[in-house]
Amino acid sequence: MKRYPRTFLQLITLGNILFALPLLIAAGFVFIKLDALNDHFRQAIEHASSSSSLSGELTEDLVHMERSLRRHIVLKDTDSLNDYARVRSEWRSNVESLAQLTPLPAALLRDLAAQLDLEQKAYMSVREGKEIESLAAALDELKPRSDKSMGDIREVLESEQKRFLDESNHLRTHLLLSAGVATLVAISCLWAIRALLARLIGRFEKAVIRLGKGDLQQAIELDGPGDLRWLGRWLEWLRRRLLSLEEERAQVLRHVSHELKTPLAAMHEGASLLDEEVPGPLTPEQRRIVSILQGNSRRLQDLIEGLLRLQQAGHAAERIAHEALRFDQLITQVVETTQLIAAERGVKFECILPETGIVAGREALLTIVHNLVANALKFSPANGLIKVSLSHDASTARLDIVDQGPGVAEQDAPHIFEPFYRSNASRDIAGVGLGLAIAREFVLAHRGELKLIPSSAGAHFCVILPLKASYLRQAPHA
Repeated sequence: MKRYPRTFLQLITLGNILFALPLLIAAGFVFIKLDALNDHFRQAIEHASSSSSLSGELTEDLVHMERSLRRHIVLKDTDSLNDYARVRSEWRSNVESLAQLTPLPAALLRDLAAQLDLEQKAYMSVREGKEIESLAAALDELKPRSDKSMGDIREVLESEQKRFLDESNHLRTHLLLSAGVATLVAISCLWAIRALLARLIGRFEKAVIRLGKGDLQQAIELDGPGDLRWLGRWLEWLRRRLLSLEEERAQVLRHVSHELKTPLAAMHEGASLLDEEVPGPLTPEQRRIVSILQGNSRRLQDLIEGLLRLQQAGHAAERIAHEALRFDQLITQVVETTQLIAAERGVKFECILPETGIVAGREALLTIVHNLVANALKFSPANGLIKVSLSHDASTARLDIVDQGPGVAEQDAPHIFEPFYRSNASRDIAGVGLGLAIAREFVLAHRGELKLIPSSAGAHFCVILPLKASYLRQAPHA
């Protein structure tokens, strides 16, 4: 047996978790990637801002350094040299900050270090008392080199920004792909859980429908969560209980019918003797009473025999001897047996009966066709027409019988197959209301379907039977 959660609630909760899990994973992935992208973007903005600020400060520092140095050359004062030293310190600090601002190529870092070293050597030579022109020459050389370094750094930052844009586009593609995959997985999980729930509920529904239709022979066993299996056990108990009650009812019906037939036969025989005037001549009033006795005894006998046939039809599935038959030939045989009665009323048959082989019970099939044809003949008007058509496909045969009688009223349609049900249109027509019920029981015994088709004129009954007897009812479990 497959392993299921203990309850339907747990199964539904599991389905919700499986549906939400891919979406939660995708949301976590998106959050992590966006957080990393946000950090990268913030760093890029900070680097660009700092680079722009430091580039301006470096340019101003070099200009200020050059101005202080030239003032010192002209005035030979110590303050100008001290001012140079102060600005020089700021310049070196800015260069070092710029070198640490963002990962720079090794050649650019070496060039920045070389600029610091060039200025350092020239400045130290001045401090040692050598000619100051060497420092001025160094500053002249530093200015274009610094401008070139600033341009290279801007290119590095622009390259970093371009890489950031490429990374964001790449991430967007990944996010869309992950969202699509997560949605697909979530929908797949939802569909799988929905299909599982539909299958489990469908089995329960089929079991209840079988009980409702009176199919009590097939044992009920449901799998799934514990509470569904518990319901299955109760349905099986109900099936066994209904089967037991049905058997008891059938047994009582057999006994009662048997006990009624003996005194009924004696009463019918006595009425026949009186009708034949064996005890002596009858007066007209006595003959009328004898006629009433004979009619009611025959009606009661038909009723008892109909009840017995209905009871036999209800248990026909266990006793049907299936054999290969020609359905069209059986229908022709039934129509021929009713031709004499039909001819007396001028009723004609229009038959379309293609060759159709079927595996079924001969007597059951004859009863089905005979009851439907007899019903159509009973309600057909004088000089009416009864259409009998047979068709089949690869698995089923369909028999349609249409008459030109009063038809079935809308309020009578739901009850037309119930035993002893007589519609208003049939009150004045002989019968006990068992023919359609018996036909339906035999149809159900073959796992077929008998239904009333809505019709604007007359009654239209349709029988659908399987061509093969491969799915007979299972015997009840002990």
